[in-house]
Amino acid sequence: MDTNSQLTELENSLERIREERQNKREIFDAIHDGIIVFKPSLDIHTINTQAKLLLSIDEKFHPENRRLSLYKNKKATLSFKLEHWLNEIKNTISKDPTEILLWYSDPLTLQSTPLLFSAKAMLNKEGQIKNLLLVIYDRSVHTEADGQKRLMQAAFNSYTAQFISNEKGYIIKPNDSFIAMSGLSKETLQKMTLMQWLEQQVDLKNDTNGILKTLLEQKFWSGEVTLHPTKDMVFHAVLSISMIADKEYNIEHYIVNLQNITDIKEAHNRIEHMAFYDNLTGLANRKLAIEYINSTIKNHRRHNSYSALLYININRFKSINDAFGRRTGDQFLKKVALGLKSVLREEDNIARVGGDEFVVATQDRAADTEEATRNAVKLAQKIAKALNQHFLVDELTLHSSTRIGLVVYPREENENADSLLIKADLAASKAKDIKKKNNIYIYEPALSAEIKSRRQLEHDLTFAYQKGQIKLYFQAQIGSGNQLHGAETLVRWEHPELGFIPPNKFIEIAEESQQILKLGAWIMYHAFIQAKAWTRIKPDFNLSINISPIQFHEADFIQNVISIMIETKVDPKNITLELTEGILISDTENAVEKIARIVELGFKVSIDDFGTGYSSLSYFQRLPIHELKIDKSFISRVPNSKEDVAIVESIVHLAKTKDLRIVAEGVETKEQLDFIQQQSANILIQGYYFSQPCPAKKFEKQFLEQ
Repeated sequence: MDTNSQLTELENSLERIREERQNKREIFDAIHDGIIVFKPSLDIHTINTQAKLLLSIDEKFHPENRRLSLYKNKKATLSFKLEHWLNEIKNTISKDPTEILLWYSDPLTLQSTPLLFSAKAMLNKEGQIKNLLLVIYDRSVHTEADGQKRLMQAAFNSYTAQFISNEKGYIIKPNDSFIAMSGLSKETLQKMTLMQWLEQQVDLKNDTNGILKTLLEQKFWSGEVTLHPTKDMVFHAVLSISMIADKEYNIEHYIVNLQNITDIKEAHNRIEHMAFYDNLTGLANRKLAIEYINSTIKNHRRHNSYSALLYININRFKSINDAFGRRTGDQFLKKVALGLKSVLREEDNIARVGGDEFVVATQDRAADTEEATRNAVKLAQKIAKALNQHFLVDELTLHSSTRIGLVVYPREENENADSLLIKADLAASKAKDIKKKNNIYIYEPALSAEIKSRRQLEHDLTFAYQKGQIKLYFQAQIGSGNQLHGAETLVRWEHPELGFIPPNKFIEIAEESQQILKLGAWIMYHAFIQAKAWTRIKPDFNLSINISPIQFHEADFIQNVISIMIETKVDPKNITLELTEGILISDTENAVEKIARIVELGFKVSIDDFGTGYSSLSYFQRLPIHELKIDKSFISRVPNSKEDVAIVESIVHLAKTKDLRIVAEGVETKEQLDFIQQQSANILIQGYYFSQPCPAKKFEKQFLEQ
């Protein structure tokens, strides 16, 4: 072979080698995994494109000169040194590759990528290290799949009952919650299809054909169902069925979720019952009564018929509640409710609309108002007879009596339940003035004027004290030797149009409308200011101030007293706060605690109108008080009434045993004064005999300028 031929063959061989090397390089770069071949010095011998992309490096990279952002955890808090790991592999030659899962954090995006590093030493024929092979696998897909798998497993093992069925509908994987809820074993369930289970245990509003149709059209169905695992067991649940199908609509699986909503359903029913029924008596409440009455009004108008509404108040219920406590009062009301039910017809509707207030809506279809009135009066008399008796409650014999107001309807075009209840309530209030065995009053249109007048007074009272219409008056309290001890603060309303309005009229309105809270604070503030001024003249002067029960029972009552005391700088030793028996007895524990706090502040406490309460003496020993006020109703009939004389003597004796000061109010005559002063020389006298209530200037001139 000549020289030219040899050269040509050599060139062809070299070309084939170059092509083969190029092909190998292309294959090498085409591999989806990163490959790096390190020399024993850890310089890069060969690196493919994928490795460069995964680690953002090139052929010049050396692990000892440049540290990669490799970490042992996803949060990138535990760093990894590649050169140490590669040196360990060099020093411990193994036939099997060494693997480790790492996280590469991109320096620019800070995004973490999971990478599996697999390294192995490459040896020559003599068994010496020739190179190190590092294969890098991107585990992003696998890690995400593992996370999804864990998430799905956690979801499937949740408290929600679930199962998966195959393309034929057979249950293949029920979770523990579903097994427990269905009451069937895993083996039994896996022999059933989805439809068989539905037909066996589930009450559906839709039929199964309707469910299948929805699944085929929308691949999802959900609805509220009732589940019956056994005859005696019922669950309310939300059933959801998802159909999994491929692109060609070939069914692969059904996924079923069953969420137990029995507790929610029962809670909803309880809430609904609470919204429309009285918890104590089980009767309808005001809200349901209004709905029913409005419906009845429409019915009567359609049929040109008439009926009546009866409003029933229990007399002296507050006294029972105050004397024996709320628990006894509640038991008493239950007895009253049972008594009402016993005399009513099935078609009559009864509701409790207030503390001791009941409403009966009769089901008469009277042809005219006269017939409806006669029927309503008969029923009212029947109710009064049933309730005007003694009830045995907790070994106590409690007397009950009623007053009943009734209104016939429909009469007016715009009449509704609210207006009827107002009319019937007003009639019931009027019934207490009737001096008969049965207190029954029939509503008449003239009473509406009273409603309007009362509402106007309530509106005017809102701004009365701001406009200077509310005036403080003072009535002297005279001690031994006819010397001035102090005074009681009284309040008067000087209305610009109606003149003086008596306190027993506007205080009741203030309490019902809750205006007493602001009005009471206003009275206390100005009384404290007045007391401070008069104690400069008479240092031992004492001023008494009445406290409303509503004001006293407010949660922030004590704090309000403290605030006013600090603002006015009054000395509390010159102030007596007067409380009624009802305040003290209705909630004894809370009352004793509040009174103790008042006394700690330096105030004195008095019981006003003592002796008018219901069996209040049984609570008397527990009250940390300073003074008793004998009610004027007892004073007005002494010394001529033996009964009232005995009551006054008992109260005086009781006060002496507790070392309490006594105030006798309502003393108007010399005979009354002599009788009182005979009981004790230290009794304070308050009444017209010494002084009528008068404004501050007149009081000061009459008693303090002497």
